[in-house]
Amino acid sequence: MGYYDDFEETKPKRKTGGNMTSWIAVALVSAVIGSGTTLVIVPKLINANVIEVNGNSASNHNATTTGGTSVGSVSNMSVNVNTGITEAVNKVKPAIVGVSNLQKQKDFFGRTKATDSEVGTGSGVLFDKKGYIITNNHVVDGADEIEVAFADGKHIKAKVLGTDFYTDLAVLKVDENDVKDITPAVLGNSESLNPGEPAIAIGNPLGAKFAQTVTVGVISALNRELPVTDEQSGQEVFSMNVIQTDAAINPGNSGGALVNINGEVIGINSAKISSSGVEGIGFSIPISEAQPIIQQLIDNGKIDRPVMGITPVNLAEFPAKQRPDVPVETGVVLYEVSDYAKKAGLARGDVITKIDDVQVDDQIALRKALYKKKPGDKIKVEYYRGQDKKSLEMTLGKQGDVK
Repeated sequence: MGYYDDFEETKPKRKTGGNMTSWIAVALVSAVIGSGTTLVIVPKLINANVIEVNGNSASNHNATTTGGTSVGSVSNMSVNVNTGITEAVNKVKPAIVGVSNLQKQKDFFGRTKATDSEVGTGSGVLFDKKGYIITNNHVVDGADEIEVAFADGKHIKAKVLGTDFYTDLAVLKVDENDVKDITPAVLGNSESLNPGEPAIAIGNPLGAKFAQTVTVGVISALNRELPVTDEQSGQEVFSMNVIQTDAAINPGNSGGALVNINGEVIGINSAKISSSGVEGIGFSIPISEAQPIIQQLIDNGKIDRPVMGITPVNLAEFPAKQRPDVPVETGVVLYEVSDYAKKAGLARGDVITKIDDVQVDDQIALRKALYKKKPGDKIKVEYYRGQDKKSLEMTLGKQGDVK
């Protein structure tokens, strides 16, 4: 009958005489030994802080007393919740803001309304006493005005200093007097992260109603590739390197902070996979990769990316009859070549397969290799012209200057 044998209703017959006397004697001896052991061990456990005794336990007990003996006493227990996570959250939370995208709307007759309407919301991170705020490009895209909401309920207008489509980053600016009482978030180092360590997401999921929501998880993986798609063509044009986390990231969290246990911002939350049946897969832009972009947006209002002066097409996309006669299956075909690229030695129909030591299988790989450089840098280009493998060195130009 297993563990329930003690509760069976069939009772054994009692035995009388010497056996009962022996049983009582054994019970009394056991009780004495147990009480003595308790008297010796319990004080030691209390001194070692294994057992905590509340100094006001007498007033906190809820007990029935009979002849000086407390029966069924219950004492209150205090628990310290000031954990590493709450400390990290308290450091960063004041610097997390809501971001509203305001755009001009037209009425039924096509007339522009007097006031702007909110068409989208997101989050942002104040990271400098001068009033600089990081957010996502897609949060502010198309805005006529940007409004920022702080933890204390204050709403102020913000200026968009610059945006970058490829990295989905944007920098806003508010008057430094409006943030003089707020401690900016500290930007950490995302290059030292390890899968499994705590990750804390802070932002405004679903808008102001759930402002400054905190969700907790771990770093699920590093160096994930997230496609960047051109909305007009629907084609993938770039691939972002992102942090994967299972800390819940929902619409409105975009632009908010991913924080480590030290209360440092290690990523800017950007997206989540929302397919049916998929949970716990969110993505954040590594802060160490974001910082150079952020600084350029502050300094120049845009990103000056290097260019080669070419129009590339993926070799794999060419129909078999139109493919260049080259001994490789992947690479980028130079569909158009500017005078700048011609002077470097490139020609229409060449197939680039490497930039420096980086394999170039398609346009995305080419852009990723180039966007790690800056205008004026020299690169080594490996390419095929027909069956001949060639290489050359060229200086990267500045976007807008190369024709």
